[in-house]
Amino acid sequence: MGLRHLSIRQFRCFPAVDIELSPQINVVEGKNASGKTSILEAIFLLSRGRSFRTPHLETALRQGEEEFYLAARIANRTSIVDVSLKRRNSLLQPTVAGKNAATLGQLAAIFPVQLLDGQANLLIQGGARYRRQFLDWGAFHVERLFHETWQKYHRALKQRNVLLKGNRHGNDISVWDAELAQYGEKLSRMREQYLRDIYESILELTKRTLDGVATSIRYVRGWAEGSSLAETLQATSKRDRLLGTTCSGPHRADLVIQVNDRPAQEIISRGQAKILAASLLLAQATFYQRQLGASTTLLVDDLAAELDTEHLTVLLQQIQEVGSQVILTTIESQSVVTGSAAAVFHVKQGNCVKML
Repeated sequence: MGLRHLSIRQFRCFPAVDIELSPQINVVEGKNASGKTSILEAIFLLSRGRSFRTPHLETALRQGEEEFYLAARIANRTSIVDVSLKRRNSLLQPTVAGKNAATLGQLAAIFPVQLLDGQANLLIQGGARYRRQFLDWGAFHVERLFHETWQKYHRALKQRNVLLKGNRHGNDISVWDAELAQYGEKLSRMREQYLRDIYESILELTKRTLDGVATSIRYVRGWAEGSSLAETLQATSKRDRLLGTTCSGPHRADLVIQVNDRPAQEIISRGQAKILAASLLLAQATFYQRQLGASTTLLVDDLAAELDTEHLTVLLQQIQEVGSQVILTTIESQSVVTGSAAAVFHVKQGNCVKML
């Protein structure tokens, strides 16, 4: 399952590329700046409707062109679905099965993709928003009502914050408190349940990949323990008015990650953070596969960077055991990576050719 066929037109350095992929490990090799990461970017765009490299998609157009076009054939549990994404005149138009999609979220639901790249350490060492995104991606794909709940919570949060900013003393912000509390509590419960679902897989994977160190993860929901969100919003309304923003709720949630009973951010290297982040993503893929009988596609950009051969080999083994489709990039000399591949593609001068 996963990505069967990928078509790229006028994207980055590629005028036209068509490749057939393996449902197992695919390696995209080539020299630095040959366009390997652009292959992953195109796949990520087809799933998420955004780039992991830039918020300005006009820079992804091939020089001199006015539009790019990306298309994929996705094999899911019961059928094969064609999806596409065209950008022209600053607009993105997604299609599913030949029909215009109402939202980019339809692509994400059909084609779940996760990314492990040079910024993966931010999941461990960066701000709380990276860890919330991790939880929300997973809950979105396994909990049917998650996306609707998330949207309703953030709509209420936006309206409450508008009132707080517009008139910090006169407006009655309580009109949004009930809705914010209702969906905030529900959103938080979904996140907590999802973390419980994948927790054992995380511990098992980190034990193997991080030389047996003890890892623990705790969800901090974004408001005081022992109080409901409704009670907290009422108690902190004065502070919220002074600051002009809502200071409590699941939009302030975080994951507290510890290694050997100490905050992971304080004691692990970038390489270890990359391994830990990979373990979290693989735990997600494992649960998704067990829960829904389907696989995610894992995009891995330059896996060997910051990892010694021993840890790289162990991580590759874990990736293979999960059984998800993997598409990873490497420079031509990384034989330890290409030796694990079911298919190898070589990128050079605006083309991508299957070698194995």
